[in-house]
Amino acid sequence: MLAAAPQQHFNIGWCYQKRRLNSRLTTVVVLIALFVVASVALQATPAMESGVCQRDSKLIGQVKVFGNQFEASWWRLIYNGMVEYGFTTPVQQRDYLNGVFGTSFETLEEVRDFNLQGVADAFDKNQNGYVCAYELRGTRAYNTDPLFNFTWFGVSDDKIR
Repeated sequence: MLAAAPQQHFNIGWCYQKRRLNSRLTTVVVLIALFVVASVALQATPAMESGVCQRDSKLIGQVKVFGNQFEASWWRLIYNGMVEYGFTTPVQQRDYLNGVFGTSFETLEEVRDFNLQGVADAFDKNQNGYVCAYELRGTRAYNTDPLFNFTWFGVSDDKIR
């Protein structure tokens, strides 16, 4: 008589449960990591104070005075207006802004900084780096700028009520 080889029992259910547990553990670790990253990002980003601009149907919102075209800033409003109108190159944008301000700056950066400094000096009275931007609706007989509806905005300090 031949002896039967001992049978090896492989518990498939145990392996499946272990794999599910590892998957859940990985998911929890990833969620915790995302929460930590989001918390740090929120702390690193200065929050704008709500309710600091006068309520108005034309209110665009509170914007940074010295920002770039990728953040909520005065420059973004001007830049996007020029691009929407069709001035997509720095030379076109520089020439347009030089015409608006009656200046002859060599670069777009120089005329941009001139514009932003003017906004800061005239309207950022509390010097916190933010102003309120408003749409200007309708036409202005005194203004012949074809980009008026694209690049002209009302502005006030963000703390004055």
